[in-house]
Amino acid sequence: GDAKITMAEFVAGLKRPHILAICGSQRNGSFNQKLLDVAVKEISASGATVEPINLEDLKLPLYNPNDEASSFPKEAKEFKAKLVACHGILITCPEYNGLMTPLLLNAITWATRGEGGMYDGFKGKCVTVMATSPGKMGGLRMVRSLQEMLQDMGCIVIPGHCSFGGARNLFNEKDGGSLKDERAKGKVETACSQLVHHARFEANRERDCRIVRAIKKQKVLGEYGSVDP
Repeated sequence: GDAKITMAEFVAGLKRPHILAICGSQRNGSFNQKLLDVAVKEISASGATVEPINLEDLKLPLYNPNDEASSFPKEAKEFKAKLVACHGILITCPEYNGLMTPLLLNAITWATRGEGGMYDGFKGKCVTVMATSPGKMGGLRMVRSLQEMLQDMGCIVIPGHCSFGGARNLFNEKDGGSLKDERAKGKVETACSQLVHHARFEANRERDCRIVRAIKKQKVLGEYGSVDP
């Protein structure tokens, strides 16, 4: 009869998903960068490739539509292209007045401009959002608002609120920054496993299939069509 393979063998033969890892903080010693580093290790251990994106290194100017046509940054084009090509996105970010940081918002704004559709870098992308802060809520308001924004842009947002308070005591500096709290560790592991699970499906389906074309064609909230560079 036909040769049979186990589920583990089937999964092992699949293409590995590629995840972009983005931190919305540029502060030296950032707690959210430490959280991103922990999550990146979990995602790598789950079988995905991870590409960290340092937003500060992009040196993107503050978005100004008056300057867009004459001086569109090549770094913004490259960032958008990486978003389009990836299968999933991991974001950690501190909370600024209940919202994401200006650094992250500016990068996302540039990524909705340039060649192609506004949300080509976000439609159908699996996304996990995490945050930590010294306060008790751990950046929960930022997580909720960013999740809603990304969902409106066409992302598949992994449910749950990975926000961790008490950031000053959250990490074990003696072993390279692992999480001390078992509950927090479990939430990060679960969120990362879910992200890789969904991104693996994206990585292994035909990129020009009917479903993908329908996702790309569908207009989402706030989208007004293709954007000229």
